[in-house]
Amino acid sequence: MDDTEVWAAVDRRRRAIVELLTGLDPGEWDTPSLCEGWTVRDVAAHLTMPLLSLPQFVLLALRHPGRTNHLIRDGSIDLARRYDPRQLLDRLDLLVGRHRPVPGLTCRESLIDAVGHTYDMTIPLGRDIGVPAADVAEAADRVVSYRGRGNAKVFRSLPLATFRLTATDHPWSTGDGAEVTGSMTDLFLLLTGRVARIGHVGGPGADDLRRAVGV
Repeated sequence: MDDTEVWAAVDRRRRAIVELLTGLDPGEWDTPSLCEGWTVRDVAAHLTMPLLSLPQFVLLALRHPGRTNHLIRDGSIDLARRYDPRQLLDRLDLLVGRHRPVPGLTCRESLIDAVGHTYDMTIPLGRDIGVPAADVAEAADRVVSYRGRGNAKVFRSLPLATFRLTATDHPWSTGDGAEVTGSMTDLFLLLTGRVARIGHVGGPGADDLRRAVGV
């Protein structure tokens, strides 16, 4: 995908997220997400961060000093308390068509965020909004390109180095070693440190991977 196509994929995800959240009952906003310590509402608030101006972002960082993950976690909770669900929906809707990432990041980080946080909300809620495998693969390629450094530090590190991940619903694979197979969704979740669907993967290396992760 070129950048224009990536932004189109981001917009599709953002629209789907707005539709998902619009249909939630009030109590569902408080459902624990796949992100430790975050509710669905906290995840939604996090996704609005690209709307912050530089001074607003600096103020948030001053209120929540420390490493990047600390700022992301506590800053998102801060925003979730500042805006009610209706306001969060309005802010998320403003992001559709806004093709300006957080400073220092690219459209592909926006895609990783939109795809990953879709799953963080939909899996605990028992919903499925069908992310196209090609979009997930594009996000997965970007994660692989980090090679465990830089932006990868925001993800939980899983012992994937000795496995080959192969998708069953898209022509995509990465790594060397015992093969682990699954949908692009299953593999993307593993690449970004999420183990919610590790029971869905198969292949010769699947049991070894589950043992290595401790599940």
